[in-house]
Amino acid sequence: MDKHRIVVIGAGIAGLSAALDLAGEGYDVVVCEAAGEPGGKMRQVELAGMRVDSGPTVFTMRWVFDELFAAAGTSLEAQVTMAPLEILARHAWQDGERLDLFADIERSIDAIGQSFGRAEAEGYRNFCRDAGRVYRTLEQTFIKSERPSVTQLISGFGLSGVGELLKAHPFESMWSELGKYFKDPKLQQLFGRYATYCGSSPFEAPATLTLVAHVEQQGVWRIAGGLQSLAFAIETLAKSKGANFRYGAKV
Repeated sequence: MDKHRIVVIGAGIAGLSAALDLAGEGYDVVVCEAAGEPGGKMRQVELAGMRVDSGPTVFTMRWVFDELFAAAGTSLEAQVTMAPLEILARHAWQDGERLDLFADIERSIDAIGQSFGRAEAEGYRNFCRDAGRVYRTLEQTFIKSERPSVTQLISGFGLSGVGELLKAHPFESMWSELGKYFKDPKLQQLFGRYATYCGSSPFEAPATLTLVAHVEQQGVWRIAGGLQSLAFAIETLAKSKGANFRYGAKV
């Protein structure tokens, strides 16, 4: 087999991104996908004659895709229509309590203060500060690393930086860490949802995952036509670079 021919299994977002990068580098790329269209988890289903997102519904960490599209010689804005969201999330409980979180942290602090009191609002301010610190601690050494590992993470900090690494709370559960900021069980429940973004439990996942809160605060976007539109955009661009896609091809 020609060593320059590459088969990518799966047309989820990882497979699509790999196909685009590799095709752009001149490799002969074939993507095999069992489903009938791209997207993987980022797919839509038809309900009452409308296509509705059944996986992720909003877009974060935009810089990842800005870099992906720039490397392909275009821009994210040129390929998909996006709009930033003012309200990041809306929460409701059975007793009628409601809480919106906003892109503007101060608005979120005010909303929490009005519903849960000043102490909880200050807890949220401190939570945002510390989530940002955890993110910055791991941004270069882990999040943006091509081959992240615990060994690389520790070596990236060196012995003198181990103390800073421990401030990311890798040995504490998210649930126990949330209790340091919030006393109200509703807020503990609400912010525990960040662990579920990657299929984890806040009772077992490390408190390091509080960094997801910081990611969300850096911006959430809505993509016109649903999030699968992003998958179709990457597929189209990869095809323009020479990648071939085979759907209904179970591997």
